[in-house]
Amino acid sequence: MRNTGIYLIATALGALALSACSRESADWKSATTADTTEAYQQFLQQHPNSSNSAAARAHLKALTADRDWQAAAAADTRSAYEQFVAQHADSKWAQEARIRIENFAQTGSATTTKAATSATPSPAAIAANPPTKIRAPTQVAAVTRSNFVQLGAFSTKERAQSEWKQLSLRFPTELKSLKPDYVAGPSKHGTVYRLRVAVSSASAAKGLCTALKKHSQLCVPVTA
Repeated sequence: MRNTGIYLIATALGALALSACSRESADWKSATTADTTEAYQQFLQQHPNSSNSAAARAHLKALTADRDWQAAAAADTRSAYEQFVAQHADSKWAQEARIRIENFAQTGSATTTKAATSATPSPAAIAANPPTKIRAPTQVAAVTRSNFVQLGAFSTKERAQSEWKQLSLRFPTELKSLKPDYVAGPSKHGTVYRLRVAVSSASAAKGLCTALKKHSQLCVPVTA
């Protein structure tokens, strides 16, 4: 009789373990099917010691980085990219974020230089150089300066070309008459390839960027 009782208890415990294992497998399948941060968080709360816990945390980390990258790209500011790198230094988007941070730094330097050279001259400078002599170089510069819109900076030319193909499909109306230009240049993180397109004027560059940024697309007017 005693042996029978022990057998029944062992059988019940085995059934419970099997049920728990089955429930854990079902919950893991549900989490991977949903593939959302909420699904993985719920799985980890329910099964913190599961053999799938490490995989759940890895998926959760990657999805969180993707979400934060989309937010940084939508904000499209230097501080947003810097915050992303601080939070996700080892994510697949980290290198891209660092390149864009550097791009903002270079764009800021160019803007500062342009502002300094176009500052209003002092009365003494005007007296020494009549207005007719000052305006001539400005007119020549306006003719020779080209306007571009930069759509991204990438670690390889192949990535820049791939991005252009995707953008062409995504924005057929805005980009249909434009041709890509890939400009290689040095950076703190090695050679980068900047994807840009030539536009007719500064106002055209501003208009294009306004349209693209509505869809969270990086867009920076530049001159060369």
